[in-house]
Amino acid sequence: MKERIISGVVFAIIGILILVINNPIVDTIVLTLLALIGMYEYNHAFKNIGIKPISWVGYIGCLSMIFIGNDIISSANKVIIIKFLLPLVIIGVFCYIIMTNLKRTIIDVAVTFFSLLYVPFLLGFIKLVLSMDNGRILFTYVLIAAFVSDMAAYFIGRKFGKTKLCKDISPKKSVEGAIAGVVAVVITFGVVTIIFNKTLNMNMPVLLMLVAGTISSIAGQFGDLSASAIKRYCKVKDFGKIMPGHGGILDRFDSIMFVAPIIYLFLNIYI
Repeated sequence: MKERIISGVVFAIIGILILVINNPIVDTIVLTLLALIGMYEYNHAFKNIGIKPISWVGYIGCLSMIFIGNDIISSANKVIIIKFLLPLVIIGVFCYIIMTNLKRTIIDVAVTFFSLLYVPFLLGFIKLVLSMDNGRILFTYVLIAAFVSDMAAYFIGRKFGKTKLCKDISPKKSVEGAIAGVVAVVITFGVVTIIFNKTLNMNMPVLLMLVAGTISSIAGQFGDLSASAIKRYCKVKDFGKIMPGHGGILDRFDSIMFVAPIIYLFLNIYI
């Protein structure tokens, strides 16, 4: 518990600094580093069960973070680049495994391509939220959805949890904790939205943000369970040890990686 609290405080300080500094270059550097570390943890986990992802493909994919959420390349050109680059990558990977005498299997290739979706693609939505108008303020909702849900589910679950949520994936999680997480996020979203509207003239629809809180909290919990499912398949307790009490980057960001896309899409569609 002591390690969890200390690591949580350190992580909160880092998050606050990102919010306060408000520098797209800093965002890019931090998120690129997180993606690279997350990719290493992902590859290392699968290597534990004999699967060998093609690491260099994943690391190159993480560098795409540089082009997300900015105007270095126009949106139209980004689409054109993806149309040309994606088939070249697929062809290149298969050429690579043939030229290396099939030292990689089709499972290795599949796990490699999934890594691009799971790590840099999902983390990229954090940058997309930050790049929106009032992105720093909106990113606060991402942090709330991930961490308030996690804390409420953890403490309420420990105290009152009796009904197992997904015992085969994460035995300690309970239905009571999951419900508490959703309720806590919804209440916090409502309070924060009212405060932002009155102090920052945000004019955010409170009712819609309550809906966003419900959906994002559920998404965050699925993110947590998804990471647990991967770890259980790979027979590892944590993705890494970079954060004592929390594990690796993917252990700590598993909820955020599911919440950020939901918040980004919800804000774009409804608000």
